[in-house]
Amino acid sequence: MSVKIFDRNMAMLEKAMELRSKRNSMIAANIANRETPGYRAQDLVFEKALNTALYSNKPGELNVTDPRHFDGRQEIPIEDVTGSQINSHNPDPRVDGNTVNLDKEMAKLAENQLMYQAAARSVNWKFRLLKSAIMEGGR
Repeated sequence: MSVKIFDRNMAMLEKAMELRSKRNSMIAANIANRETPGYRAQDLVFEKALNTALYSNKPGELNVTDPRHFDGRQEIPIEDVTGSQINSHNPDPRVDGNTVNLDKEMAKLAENQLMYQAAARSVNWKFRLLKSAIMEGGR
């Protein structure tokens, strides 16, 4: 019998940190290429896919009468979430075709970093709880 120490939330936090790191690299590339003619700003969207994967083990809406019937669940492993690379929308591209808006990119970078830090703090908190359980378990 195996003991499952880490739950789906921990896997979700790990994947969120990985994807936020990738998004950070994309935003940094956008900022670095703000003067490159024809450069199209990129972004990584993954929040909806990650949320779907996190809650994919919840029962579906279908009523089943036989164990061989589908119950409407879509099991999506959190580890398989990759996100989608998209072109960032900028309604005012420059004359040279560059779509990087420095203000928007800096705001996205700040938000992304805050979300990464929040995930890292949550992981740290979970490890502190685990450590506390281990240390107190022997008393």
